[in-house]
Amino acid sequence: MRSAVALAVAAVAAMLLQTTIFPSLPGLPVVPDLILVLAVYLGVAHQTIGGAAGAFLLGYFLDTFSGTLLGQNAFALSAVYLGVRFVARHLWFERGLPVMALAFFGGLVRGVAAAAAAALAAAPGPFGQHAMGAGLAGAALAALVAPAVFAALAWEKRLLGVT
Repeated sequence: MRSAVALAVAAVAAMLLQTTIFPSLPGLPVVPDLILVLAVYLGVAHQTIGGAAGAFLLGYFLDTFSGTLLGQNAFALSAVYLGVRFVARHLWFERGLPVMALAFFGGLVRGVAAAAAAALAAAPGPFGQHAMGAGLAGAALAALVAPAVFAALAWEKRLLGVT
């Protein structure tokens, strides 16, 4: 139960930072996707139905608060969770470069899943170079912040007495 509380607090903080504070910073071309990193964390540390539901809820709340096509982020983060869970079942990722690689992989999966959901729901149109470049930049930025987010979650769990 305490683990769920820790993740909920982290999700609210990440949602606030990602949708309100980071976009208002001048000179920040790409907003760090902290919600993506939380979905990667769920795929690594919570390989249960609760983790899958958590990834879906993260995406659903992001859809609700960001004003995008409802269900697009929920689908994309569920796909990220499944992809990360598949990789994390065979390898152990806890910190450092492996976590960064896994977050980059998650960012790529999210970009493809979001593009697929948008293509299914919207009118047909070209998938521009700008969207692909922004997706790669977002995946790289998520990889850079992933160790800090994982460390913050570990600190929060220690603070709440969760092992």
